[in-house]
Amino acid sequence: MNFIGLIFLVALFVLIPRGALRTARLLRQMIEAGVAIPKRRIVLSAMFSMSVLWALAALNASAMGRALFSFAGAGPRDLLVGVAGLALLLAAIPMSRAGQSPDDERRSVVYRVAPQGPRDLAMFTVLALMAGVAEEAAYRGVAVWILAPVFGNALPAILLSAAAFAVAHAVQGGRAIAIVFAIALLFHALVQITGTLVIAMAVHAAYDIVAGVAAGRRARTLLARDAAPVREASHEGGAAG
Repeated sequence: MNFIGLIFLVALFVLIPRGALRTARLLRQMIEAGVAIPKRRIVLSAMFSMSVLWALAALNASAMGRALFSFAGAGPRDLLVGVAGLALLLAAIPMSRAGQSPDDERRSVVYRVAPQGPRDLAMFTVLALMAGVAEEAAYRGVAVWILAPVFGNALPAILLSAAAFAVAHAVQGGRAIAIVFAIALLFHALVQITGTLVIAMAVHAAYDIVAGVAAGRRARTLLARDAAPVREASHEGGAAG
């Protein structure tokens, strides 16, 4: 392992998880205090993080002589595996809200940062594309390539990478960490089965976009429900006057 690889591992397994946990705590405090969350600043910050992550992954891949976008050997079967993986992820989106009350959803960071308008959606789509490429390159590619020889087996490397990926998404809430860990394992499976990161990148980006749109629609539904009693009270007040 060279110095660039060490920097990459420290960033992936120490700095990013610590930053995610600190940000999650800060956002929870803001929500509890009734302070508006700076949605676009969060998205821009995430874009910067994805750029740094991609740069570190690309540098390490180049130093190792590995191609991040290699598609050699992949065929129709692998594309079907990718489609099946995406279908499984999309089917699980409604299940991710199971057990959550509307009040829980209103207090969640996901509800607060979900894209609401065209500009939000455009920024979120760019972020989803960046995340699909950078996170797959880092967590499913370079991290496993570096750690598998250390352990003599890919499985410990995959589990550690999936755990780091899950904690990196701590801003979505403690409950989401377990869900993201399962999603990470599915992405690892896609890479192992297809032999390429490209399909996992595409599935990751597509899933993030659809999940973001679904979260935005759910947020609008909750906002409409919150606004309904206000309108009713206004009408009643007007009638009484």
